Amino acid sequence: MRRSLSLLLVLLAVSGCSYRIQGAPVAAPPPPLSIETPRKTAGVDACKLLTEADLKPLGSLLFVPAPRVEIPNSCLFTMKENAYVLVVVPYRSLDESRRIQSKGREIVTSKHSTWLSCGKQETEMVCTATIAVTRTESLMVAIGMGGDIPEARAQASLQPLSVEALKRMPAA
Repeated sequence: MRRSLSLLLVLLAVSGCSYRIQGAPVAAPPPPLSIETPRKTAGVDACKLLTEADLKPLGSLLFVPAPRVEIPNSCLFTMKENAYVLVVVPYRSLDESRRIQSKGREIVTSKHSTWLSCGKQETEMVCTATIAVTRTESLMVAIGMGGDIPEARAQASLQPLSVEALKRMPAA
């Protein structure tokens, strides 16, 4: 009897220490975003966010800027000087770009959180700036430069284009 009572007390003590968490784990909140002026994305023409004057430091246009069929809400600016700029709005969230482009880094464009990702793709240096305009949408500006272009030069060429494109988006 004494043995049964001891065993019961041990079982009660052990089972009393174990518990089960009810429900699903709660995800950590997303990192804070800096968005000085939320922007409207609906109905924005990506081809109107940059001008020929904005692109002048890269050279001159080879073709009239035009949307890319395979990339919704986009506009491609192709330069004679072996470079191009692609603008997409609306684009995926900044958080998605962080996850997908894990080698990128956060910078700020006109007080808006921006995910910058650069790298060599075949014969081009390509840099993309995903600029948060709302929590769930962004403006993406990318530059591709052919030849042996250093990453720093591509970034320096991309920055003023990103600023200008963001400025031309209407406030929400």
